[in-house]
Amino acid sequence: MGNLEVMNKENEEVGLKKQLGTVQILLYGVGTMLGAGIYVLVGKVAGYSGTLAPLSFLLAGVLAGLTAYSYSLLAPRFPKSGGEIIYVGKAFNSKRLASLVGWGVIFTGFISAAAILKGFVGYLDVFIEFPDAVVIIVSMTLLSLLAIWGIGESLNVIGLITLIEVGGLLFVIFVAGIDMEKFTSQFSRMFIAAPGYDIFAVFQGAFLAFYAFVGFEDLANVAEEAKNPKKSMPIAIMGSLFIALLLYVAVAVVAVIALPLNELSSTDAPMADIVANKGPHYAYIISLISLVAVLNGVLAQLIMGSRVLYGMAGQNNAPKWFHQVHRKYRTPILATIAIAIGIVVLAIFVPIVELANTTSYVVISVFVMVNLSQAKLAINDYGMKKCWGNRKFLLPLFAALLCVVFLLYKILAEV
Repeated sequence: MGNLEVMNKENEEVGLKKQLGTVQILLYGVGTMLGAGIYVLVGKVAGYSGTLAPLSFLLAGVLAGLTAYSYSLLAPRFPKSGGEIIYVGKAFNSKRLASLVGWGVIFTGFISAAAILKGFVGYLDVFIEFPDAVVIIVSMTLLSLLAIWGIGESLNVIGLITLIEVGGLLFVIFVAGIDMEKFTSQFSRMFIAAPGYDIFAVFQGAFLAFYAFVGFEDLANVAEEAKNPKKSMPIAIMGSLFIALLLYVAVAVVAVIALPLNELSSTDAPMADIVANKGPHYAYIISLISLVAVLNGVLAQLIMGSRVLYGMAGQNNAPKWFHQVHRKYRTPILATIAIAIGIVVLAIFVPIVELANTTSYVVISVFVMVNLSQAKLAINDYGMKKCWGNRKFLLPLFAALLCVVFLLYKILAEV
């Protein structure tokens, strides 16, 4: 047996370490979504849909929830890194299509983390100003070292920060307060109709808000490291999305009541501005929480991207050396470094809204394929005749159609 064969065999034997419990995975999903979404984008969504921003988040959450259902079925069935590649490959028996989806997921991880990292720079400016490039490079280096150190350690950090994130959002809601008289009088302007904003504006906002739900699908790519994926994955995927949806809608309501639309849509630190008029010390507290919140999102995307690249390399859809696992820490070291470099480059050179919109295009395209994969596998399992009464076929098919409609609308709206 040659040296290369021995190394490959040893690498397979080392593999990724199975050590993640349900709570860790659930908090990973919540942390990924919260860091990317509400702490950075609530104002940008309001720029499209105005006081109807809560409705935009609600619509985006429904679309994401249908796709999350497909992931909750597929992740425990195929508990491997690079889950989407396996789903598409198994359903359609096409290595080329699976590879294309895999690269799409990796690209999503790049641009999503880059957008979040730019949000981190915005909140840091509340305390002290450094050149953006310096902040991006230093913070990404530290996060990469943590990711290489271990998945268990990384997810413990993510879980702790996620609890802080949730506490921060509850803090904003509590400090800003919800004036029930205003809420009642403005309810229809937040969830039904508002002067100057039509259904197209709501969908424009929902398309951007959909980016705030990017994260639940990341859980599929740590399934290989779960102790009991059949139990943990469905609970973590659906649970994390439901928690994020409730928080997003609540904070969007507070935001459109607390701030004039022109201020909300132009701010780079929306959580700080919402509580600033209650006292400057409140703004500093929430800005500090926001700092760690957005870094949490970057770390989660770094972990996801590295696992997908690792999985693709293991299936010969990416250079084999990305399948290297650190001998001591049992993490995909070269894949992690490659993803980190890509994030830094995008974060330095590309604007945040462009990053978020591009993420939505790519991730919705991936979701179309994942939903169709679940529908196709349901046909394989139950036969075409029995599928028409089976939610494991009907809901994924409906989700795929909604994703296609969402994409077509966005494309036509920008023509």
